[in-house]
Amino acid sequence: MIQNTAARLVYNQPKRARVTPLLIQLHWLPMAARMKFKALTLAYKVVSGSAPTYLNALIQTYATSRPPRPSEERRLALPPVGGAFRRSSAREELNKIATSPAEHVFKVDSFAALDRISGTLEKNIIAIEGTQTSGEATKMEFAQSGFSAVYSSSPASNYFLGTVGAYGWTGGFQQFSAGFQNPKMVKVDSMSPDSYLGYSLDVAYRDSRNYIILGAPRYEHKGLVMVINSDINVKYSLTQTRGQIGSYFGAEVCAVDIDGDGISDLILVSAPMNTDDDFEGKVFVYKFKSEYFYSVVQDTGVSLLGMAGQRGRFGSSLASLADLNGDGIRDVAVGAPLEDNGQGSVYIFNGRRGGINPTYSQRIAGSSVHSKLQFFGLTVAPSALDQSGDKLPDIAVGSKGKVLLLRSRPIVSIVTTVTFDPAKIPTSISDCTQPEMIVAKICFVMRKETPDFLDLRATLKYNLTVDATRDHFRASFGAKKRSQAGVVDLHQRNTCTEQTFSVECSPEDILNPLFNSLSFVFEGLPISRTENLTPVLSPSSDTSAIHSLDFEIDCGNDKVCVDNLKIDFNFSGSTDIEVGITQELNVTVMLENTGENSYNTHVYFTYPPGLSYRTFKKNKGRVECTSRDSEDRVTPGLTTCDVSRPVFKAGDKAVFVIQYGIDSSGRLGQRVNFTAKADSGNGVHAPDSITSITKDIGVKYSIYIVIKRSDDSTNYINFTAGENNLAKPVQQNLQVVNAWRDLTVTVFVKVPIKLQEENIWTDLDSLKMINGCRTYKDMKPVGDVIKKLQKDLTLDCSVAECRVFTCDIDLTENSQRFLNISGNVSSTWIEKTGLREAQLALITEATMEYDQNKYIYFSDSRKQPPVSKIKTIVEVYDVPNFTKEIIGGTVGGLILLALITAGLVKAGFFKSQYKQMMEEAAGQDTEGAPAE
Repeated sequence: MIQNTAARLVYNQPKRARVTPLLIQLHWLPMAARMKFKALTLAYKVVSGSAPTYLNALIQTYATSRPPRPSEERRLALPPVGGAFRRSSAREELNKIATSPAEHVFKVDSFAALDRISGTLEKNIIAIEGTQTSGEATKMEFAQSGFSAVYSSSPASNYFLGTVGAYGWTGGFQQFSAGFQNPKMVKVDSMSPDSYLGYSLDVAYRDSRNYIILGAPRYEHKGLVMVINSDINVKYSLTQTRGQIGSYFGAEVCAVDIDGDGISDLILVSAPMNTDDDFEGKVFVYKFKSEYFYSVVQDTGVSLLGMAGQRGRFGSSLASLADLNGDGIRDVAVGAPLEDNGQGSVYIFNGRRGGINPTYSQRIAGSSVHSKLQFFGLTVAPSALDQSGDKLPDIAVGSKGKVLLLRSRPIVSIVTTVTFDPAKIPTSISDCTQPEMIVAKICFVMRKETPDFLDLRATLKYNLTVDATRDHFRASFGAKKRSQAGVVDLHQRNTCTEQTFSVECSPEDILNPLFNSLSFVFEGLPISRTENLTPVLSPSSDTSAIHSLDFEIDCGNDKVCVDNLKIDFNFSGSTDIEVGITQELNVTVMLENTGENSYNTHVYFTYPPGLSYRTFKKNKGRVECTSRDSEDRVTPGLTTCDVSRPVFKAGDKAVFVIQYGIDSSGRLGQRVNFTAKADSGNGVHAPDSITSITKDIGVKYSIYIVIKRSDDSTNYINFTAGENNLAKPVQQNLQVVNAWRDLTVTVFVKVPIKLQEENIWTDLDSLKMINGCRTYKDMKPVGDVIKKLQKDLTLDCSVAECRVFTCDIDLTENSQRFLNISGNVSSTWIEKTGLREAQLALITEATMEYDQNKYIYFSDSRKQPPVSKIKTIVEVYDVPNFTKEIIGGTVGGLILLALITAGLVKAGFFKSQYKQMMEEAAGQDTEGAPAE
């Protein structure tokens, strides 16, 4: 916690102090004139003597042993004003630095000389950022070594300087030993030009080595962070999951040792130009993870954001601070210098075990620290040291022209206790003769959470509410007032006060305790000689609490009620939980009290995730249940049942059934545990009590798999009886369809192959199955197979020898697989049937097996998978023979002709008509003659 009023201005640079009018003018040059600006700024630093002492050593690093070609580069040497370089040795050093010709060494006697040589410098400067020129790309000429810098003392003293402009602004870093000798230049070949690698820099320490963290905010216009171990042979790249162009990811980096053990745990990377809804700027949190001898970097998925609606470049500065809130975990600061219209602000984020709390604990606005501040939070000191001598860390924050020191405030916690006199409400209150007066003693203790030595004081405004959870309260402070307020002054010792209230007669409810609420408001008092520094309450301190007051229970002379609870339960006849078949599981719970009266008796029943509470049913006794299902699918659900409240009397027994719903798509494992626990407000149970019992039950998962005939199977073939050399192709294809969950099954396919040693298929070797299936065994039938075949006209494994194939199939939900049986069916076996004409059914059977300890088939009451059959009709017919019919027809025709002829003869069909007429005339003459 930072106290703004304790901010102290430690540095204030006047706008024009020690700055020549020339440099003031150059500061506002447009982009096109940046060559001139950079050249003269460098020259000014050299001639004014303001460069650091190690600059000479760095200049020696860039000196070369060979004169460059005129087309390569030019180095200009400008000695500082004064006589420092009038010595011959100094002059020789300048000649080594500059390239030929000798005119590249300039003699500058005064600051005014800068105006004369500025044009020459601009003409000779080589390609820099913002210009396009031919010739060789720059190397270290504009490296800007020290643009970012960090010192590391572990495992040895080293200085790391970011060289953001090296190699055409690709960037990199230099590593110096303590004496700044023999620097090591490191660049990353995979970096593209203008990446600005080294724009930000920090060093993490792990695995007895350094990990150099470098930001490259312009890499591919999105930004990138490189993490390089000190062996220079392992590199990690950190990028945004969804990179945003122009976000400047890597503008600031910060290594964080969260627990203060000297080992870096986290990396913070800022993207101050990132825009997301109402936020500008974001800080990403990464963590180290040890692997073998090195550590790798992983994204934690946590990001830090500032206040919504602010366009403040959140993340422009990062700092790993000390422990500000006294929890033993270090905290971090994030600057947002453009918030509040450029006044700026700094955010404090508290550390926690393993990471950073993404919700900021404090926002320090620049306007609340000092009036007329600009860009507050532009920089934050990378460490929080005790500058004020109070053993509390302080934070240095930079703004435009000012550096401010913010003091952290002492953190305290408040511990509250409430005791009652009498400690329990006596049983005499049930007589309803008069209210019972109770004295509540309220005590507060203020404890330091930070290691300061300050004399801390505070004021607490508290409020006590009796029987706070009841609408119709049973206690009051007089005149039916249930709340009483008060004020106490705290001074790092136990401070107590008393309040008296009365408890009214309530014979129908003399067992449920009074839940009394105590809340307070903390106000720290200014500490003397600390510029009005005040303590602050730790966020982990509860400002409200419930303090219960129980009723006294009548337990005989010894005033101790010892119940003897025995609990048991069963699964109401269920042997397994059948997921996907049964929709509920009924658990029968039995509780018996064989001891003294049991008060406020409860049963706590835990059940596994995947089950959901539905209802309960009372079989015996008074029971009320509530339940809370698992919310994270990991912790078990909890059902709480009040049994015969308020008194579960001696000898009583309660029986009730709790019903849980079963999720048809749930995954419970192979076995699940249920636990029942009994407890009461007695506080003491008999030694032989059974107050807890755990049982488990197996789990089976329903499956529904169909094996059916595929539409492209052969339906019909035919053969002529007596022809034994025929063969016809047949395909019998199976389709295995899985409707539910993933599993592995074994499909057994039984194919008839022989009838009384005659092959049904032309060549058994040609009988093919799909890949993954194998021959399991051959099965022979028993009994009079021909008689059975002639009766049923079915050619299956009951009459024919069958070959069994096994197929192991992995099935996913809503998937299907095909099993293909193909070959040529022969006609040689037909003679064995003794049939000349018939339609026979060639049947292949398919069954399946699965882990019956884990799965259960969803079908009929047998819960067994059906047998699937594929039928191909084989028709046998005889060749027509009409010889007998012809002979019979001929003989019959002759007999018929003879009979017809005899009839005609008898009828006189064959007599002459003339002869008949003569005979008829003779007859007439005889009849007409007279008698003599």
